[in-house]
Amino acid sequence: MPDATGTRPVGAIDRRSGRGLDWLNFFVANLQTAFGPFIAVYLTQEHWTQGQIGQALSIGTITAMASQMPAGAVVDALRNKHVAAGSAIVAIILSCLMLAVLPFRLPVTVAEILHGFASCMLNPAIAALTLSLVAAASIDGPAGGFAASAALGARFGRNASFASVGNAVAAGLMGGVGWLVSARATFFLGAVLAIPGLLALRAIAHTAPVAGKADNPGGAIGSAVEPPGENVWQGLRRLLRDRRLFAFAVCVALFHLSNAGMLPLAAGQVTRQAGHLAELVIAACILAPQLVVSLLSPRIGRWAGLVGRRPVMLVCFAALPVRGVLMAMGPSPWMIVAIQLLDGLSSAAFGVMMPLVASDLSRGTGRFNLCLGFLGTAMGAGAALSTTLAGAVADVSLPLGFLVLAAAGGACLLAVWLLLAETAPLTKVRPA
Repeated sequence: MPDATGTRPVGAIDRRSGRGLDWLNFFVANLQTAFGPFIAVYLTQEHWTQGQIGQALSIGTITAMASQMPAGAVVDALRNKHVAAGSAIVAIILSCLMLAVLPFRLPVTVAEILHGFASCMLNPAIAALTLSLVAAASIDGPAGGFAASAALGARFGRNASFASVGNAVAAGLMGGVGWLVSARATFFLGAVLAIPGLLALRAIAHTAPVAGKADNPGGAIGSAVEPPGENVWQGLRRLLRDRRLFAFAVCVALFHLSNAGMLPLAAGQVTRQAGHLAELVIAACILAPQLVVSLLSPRIGRWAGLVGRRPVMLVCFAALPVRGVLMAMGPSPWMIVAIQLLDGLSSAAFGVMMPLVASDLSRGTGRFNLCLGFLGTAMGAGAALSTTLAGAVADVSLPLGFLVLAAAGGACLLAVWLLLAETAPLTKVRPA
């Protein structure tokens, strides 16, 4: 909003676009939730075997991992990020409808592939829209550069907050519809919930990049626009020259190596201890961290803009090893819910830092989404290894499985401390 002088603060986007971005994140989270555990429930009711369900889900996972960098390159190449986001939303709607109408091997496989690639386009496209809006609202100069960086962190935090609330609301709605109607109905609901997301996308202003201002104000934030005359491989080579990219990719992989396997192990422990209350406890383990994420993400974004990325990561990522050690102590089911609140702290920080650091690393390259794709590949690799490793170790000893994941979290902290240089464009000149 404008200040007393009638001007908008540096990096503050207009209200209509801001609201549109809020609701876009909210409804996109609704849409993505349909492709969580509901697929397994639905296909089980359609008399699929567990092996067939596992194969279908694996196809989606492999597609998502393989699509990270190509999808990022596509988003970079499209100057109109609205087209990228809108096309991805429509593709995911089609995936929902295909699953609901045709629960057979080939259509489900096509739906998983379509969803995997579209998801890899959608999240970078939303991040690119955010980047462009904040950049277009910023001014040149060192003070403007600092303010732009701080505003970008706050905006990414707000995105994560609305996405977290959307996830929680969608999980409740789809669970209720699945219980009252059928598992098939959850996919129709997911498709319907995407329509307000398309309307929210229309409310976001189109911003045309201007050299030195909208594209990269004061050199403070990254560019979401592909440089003319440069192909994907040239852009990738430019990114790969930055050692901080590899350092952060190691941090990302270790974070998910520690985090991804934690809740599945805890779910097994809860199932053995809680009996018929297991579903209720597991639901609380999912929803409670989402509440923490929604509350903390905007604050974490502001802190990252004020004090830098590394201090925030060092504080918030410390929740990973602490959570693993506490889980290894064999707590009661409801204590596990309390411990899961630590997941909200670390996940809130990661959800903000992923696009924010990618923006820092891509300054001057125009390869923001390609950078996100590279980091997304590291994230997928860490998550895939986490569940496999945790399950194998837990077969020998459940507490040892949690301790291995805690050790990975400790390694993530060490990587942030020892390998990762500060990426924020902090200056001594701050806006008055």
